[in-house]
Amino acid sequence: MAIEESNEMGTKVLPAVDNKDKQPVHPMPEVVLPPTAEEEPKTPTVGDDERMEEPPSSKRRNYDHYHEEDGPTHFCKVIVAPELECIPMPLGFTKHFVAVPTEFKLRNNTGCSWRVTVKLMNDRVTLDQGWATYAAVHQIKIGYMVTFKLLTADTLKVIIFDDDGIEVVNKCGKHDEAFAARD
Repeated sequence: MAIEESNEMGTKVLPAVDNKDKQPVHPMPEVVLPPTAEEEPKTPTVGDDERMEEPPSSKRRNYDHYHEEDGPTHFCKVIVAPELECIPMPLGFTKHFVAVPTEFKLRNNTGCSWRVTVKLMNDRVTLDQGWATYAAVHQIKIGYMVTFKLLTADTLKVIIFDDDGIEVVNKCGKHDEAFAARD
C-alpha cells in the first residue's frame, strides 16, 4: 500500500521511495550517454551516390561553413602628428591587395568624395597627394581617430571621430578643389 502525502496546497504527491523496501516507486527512464573518450568515435558512412563535400581550395572550412581567405577590410589611424601631408596604411591591411591602385577615392558619411593619390614610401602604401587637403577641409585634428573601410579596390569609406570619440559630420563645401571627386 502506497502512502500518499500532500503538499502545502493540498495536492496529493506520490512518494519517490517505497517506505518498505526503500526502492524507487517511479524509476528514472533509461538514459543513453554519449560514448566516452576510450570508445572510438563513429565515422560517418558515405554511400556510393553521396560524397563528402570538400571545401574549395581558396577557402578554409570551419564548422561546416566557409570563409573566404581575404584580408581585413577596415583600419583606423589616430592622428598624433600635426603634419598630415601623407598617411601610411598598415602593412597588415595592404599585404592582402592583389594590386595597389594609383589613387583611392575617399568617401565620407556626408556623401563627399575625394581623390587621394597613392605612393609607396619605405615599402608602405601611403595616401599622399590630396590627403593633406582632405584633412584640412574636413578639419581633422590631433587626437582624432579616422577609420577607413575598403568598399571597392579603389574606394575607402572614411569616418572621422573627434577626441571625445564622437563621429564628426560636416559637409566640406570644397567640391571645387582639384582633388574633389565627381560622381
